[in-house]
Amino acid sequence: MELFDRVWRVVQSNVNSWVSATEDPVLTLENTVDEMQQELVKMRQAVAHAIATQKRTERQVMQNRVAAEDWYRRAHIALKGGEEAIARDALNRRKTYRDNATLLHSHIEQQNAIIVKLKQDLRLLEGKLAHVKIQKDMYLARATSAEATRRLHELLEKGVGKSTLNLIDRVEEKVQTLEARAELASQLRNDSLEGKFANLETSAIIEAELAQLRRQINNQ
Repeated sequence: MELFDRVWRVVQSNVNSWVSATEDPVLTLENTVDEMQQELVKMRQAVAHAIATQKRTERQVMQNRVAAEDWYRRAHIALKGGEEAIARDALNRRKTYRDNATLLHSHIEQQNAIIVKLKQDLRLLEGKLAHVKIQKDMYLARATSAEATRRLHELLEKGVGKSTLNLIDRVEEKVQTLEARAELASQLRNDSLEGKFANLETSAIIEAELAQLRRQINNQ
């Protein structure tokens, strides 16, 4: 069975039709992924059906072999009882079941080959699908980046981008001015506080010197 080849031809045909109908590569790849996923589901169902058919055939082979053995046992019983005609009929039945078992067994070999081929095609399609998904994600990222760049250029051409940048510059300048004022106020406050402490220290020194002079005068 060339199920994979058929599936891939269908996918490629749809891709070609989509490419001719649209210029959006991302949409094309998304449609391709959807189509391949649908076909992948069908192939998995085909594999599952083939395996189920094989198992059913194997049961039928076993049933026919058991029936053949049973009719052989009956033929033996009939012949021991002197019923040669019945024994002959039982052996004919046995041959029918044995032939059925042989035919069904040959079908199992064919089904095995079919299942192996289906599994190979399934793995191949899964690999192709994974590759297309990677391509889709890559092109989606590139398309998104290209669209963002295009919109930015459009904004710049309309002057919207420049006015926005100017506004940002003005805001930054205003913030820097406010920060400078706050820093200056903090410095002035610190300078004033340090001045007060300096005055207190000077007054303390003077008072100490005055006290020392008073003591000297009193001692004299």
